[in-house]
Amino acid sequence: MKKTLDYYLKLNYPIEIYKIPEEEGGGYSATIPALGRYAFVADGETIEETIKNVLNLKDHYIKELYKKGIPIPEPELTKELNEVSGKFVVRIPKELHKSLIQRAEENGISLNQYVLYLLTKAFEQDKMDNALQNFIQKFENVFHDLTETEYNLNFNFENTKKLMENIRMEKIRSLTYQEAG
Repeated sequence: MKKTLDYYLKLNYPIEIYKIPEEEGGGYSATIPALGRYAFVADGETIEETIKNVLNLKDHYIKELYKKGIPIPEPELTKELNEVSGKFVVRIPKELHKSLIQRAEENGISLNQYVLYLLTKAFEQDKMDNALQNFIQKFENVFHDLTETEYNLNFNFENTKKLMENIRMEKIRSLTYQEAG
């Protein structure tokens, strides 16, 4: 089934907005990467004006592509969501199934709603755990780098002290030699 022009016009494309430096005229620039990051650009004095301009440009561009029969790129998320149904079958032990039904009834919701709640809660917890793990890893890397830098600084400081002491001793020997001679 062919998608309508209205379908494409209603797609929610991610927009990237950049501040234009004052020395280059100021304002803002926006692009819709899915439609061509460098070929598809609009600007404006304010963020609101820039968004309005890029959306108007998007509508005009999509109408032209549709009229000419040229394939219209869709946002990645839209493509990905169209590839899944939102349903899947899971085989679980009977005891767990019974326990889930009981808990759902205790909460006054359907089994489907309760399982969705549990999956969402577990998924969000997993995302938080991953984010925390990434943060800890980055922190450990920074700590390691700082420790290594501190070691290098201490090592260089000790070498500098030894070098200065050697120079001082050499000066003393030189002065002593001159006085003796």
